[in-house]
Formats: sequence, structure tokens, C-alpha cells
Amino acid sequence: MKYKLVSNEKDKRIDKYLAENTDLSRSQIKNLIESKEVFVNNKTIKSSYKVDLFDEIVFSYIEEQIKLIPKEMDLDIVYEDEDLLVINKQKDLIIHPANNDQQDTLVNGLLFRYEKLGNMDSNRPGIVHRLDKDTSGLLVVAKNDFTYETLVEAFSKRQVKRRYYALVHGQVNGSVLIDKPIGRNERDRIKFGINFKNGKKAVTKISPLKVFESYSLLDVELFTGRTHQIRVHLESLGHPVVGDLFYGNKNEFSLDSQLLHCYYLKFTHPRTKEEIKIRTDLPEYFLEILRRIENESNLK
Repeated sequence: MKYKLVSNEKDKRIDKYLAENTDLSRSQIKNLIESKEVFVNNKTIKSSYKVDLFDEIVFSYIEEQIKLIPKEMDLDIVYEDEDLLVINKQKDLIIHPANNDQQDTLVNGLLFRYEKLGNMDSNRPGIVHRLDKDTSGLLVVAKNDFTYETLVEAFSKRQVKRRYYALVHGQVNGSVLIDKPIGRNERDRIKFGINFKNGKKAVTKISPLKVFESYSLLDVELFTGRTHQIRVHLESLGHPVVGDLFYGNKNEFSLDSQLLHCYYLKFTHPRTKEEIKIRTDLPEYFLEILRRIENESNLK
């Protein structure tokens, strides 16, 4: 994958800047710099180099290739044309393989249906953006490189609108705009958390749709796309997502995944420039929990 960035900061080490502005780890970036594969204004640099405003940073990263095996899979395709498709992903479905023994991912299912997808040479062909394994809902997939590159740019420029339903603990009685940076949890590197020192800007808006005695159903709008953003932001307010044992600590419904569903996508079609709006309903497992909560509320 080729990266091309224009620095919007100054006096920050290049390795730290790239770690904060790409999806690569510090160790991956360090190896690229030491191998003289990172160019700033057409010149190689050292890790100690400090970026200046408008520096042009260019490099390529080739991830270790995983053998991708096509596998027949039922996919809920809610929109499709010659350039892209939108899938209503079920919970428990991993988006792409992370090691050689994963053959039950969305990518495996896509390769069974399509001979060619965008970004075909990577371990994530067609995948423009991601949803957590346990998050259900709408996901756009690119069928060719033009669509892939255009949509990746649209996501990076925050031109794609995404909205989610989230059932959370506690009562949320008004809309809240959460503007808190997210980065690795300093005490537990597996997790993400609010990190004012090294985190990346993250903005989420939440609005209550139904408020019960102990729970709230929220409409959640993403303005940025950080890893675990909704879950981290909601936990930071004291309203973790129901069923999220990673960032919460209650599981009174014996759930095996969090109740978080991407129900709405809006974006401009890369080729036709038509505005595409897609909406999907809540999955049955989510509705069942809502019915249980409503019934219990009515009995009181």
C-alpha cells in the first residue's frame, strides 16, 4: 500500500507523526525508516527527523501476504453495482484474515463471489473500512482500484456519513458531542482509551432515542473513525455499550457481543457522483433485548 501525506504539524519526530497518522505500528515505521524507504520531500531521513509544515511524506508498505482462500458464504448484500457493494454484516463475522489459519472472514466470502476486487494485492481486498467483529451493520466494499482509492480518500476526508444504534447502560437524557482523543490505553496496550497526550482526534455525537430505567437506546453519529471509537467514547461517559465486556463489566443478558449496529451510510458514488443513502433495520437479536427491557419496564 502506498502512503502519501502532507504534514500539518511541525517539530514532531517523523516516526511519532507517522504512527499517529497511519494505521502502522511504531516498529513497522521504524523498520521502514531504517531501510531508507520513507521519503520526505524526495529525500530519505532518520527517525530523529522532525517534520515541518507541508512536508511531503511518501512511502510504501507491503504487508506479509496471507494465502486467501475463497469460501462460500451467505452475504446479506443490500446494494450492488459494477463498482461497489454494501453488505449488512452479521455479528461474529471477522472482516479480514489476520493470520494463516483464518478462513471464515468476510474477505474469504467475497473472494468466492468475485474474481477481482479493489486493492487485490493486499490481505484486505475490497475492504474500504471496517467494523469490529461483534458489531453488525453496513459495510461498503470496492470492486476495483478506482473505487477503492476514491472511497478511502472520502473516508479519510470525513465525507462519508455513518450512524449507529447503540444500547447503553444508564440514562442518557440529551444529545452529547464527545470530542476526546483516542489512543492506546497506557496501562493495557490491547485496549484503546481516552489519551490526551498521544491520542488522535475523535468526535462522536450521541442522541437518545428511547430512555428506560437502566438503559438508553442511542443514535450515534461518527465524525472520525478511530479504532473502537464509539465503545471508548461511551465508556468514558459512564455509559458502556450493553454486552461489551471489553470496555464494560456487566452482562446481565448473557450476550456474546455488544449491542452496536451501523444502520445508515451516506456517500457519493465514486463514478456516477450520485448520493447513495442506505439504511437497514436492527437485527433480531438486538430487537429481542429491547423487547425484554420494554416488557420489564411495563411490568413495573
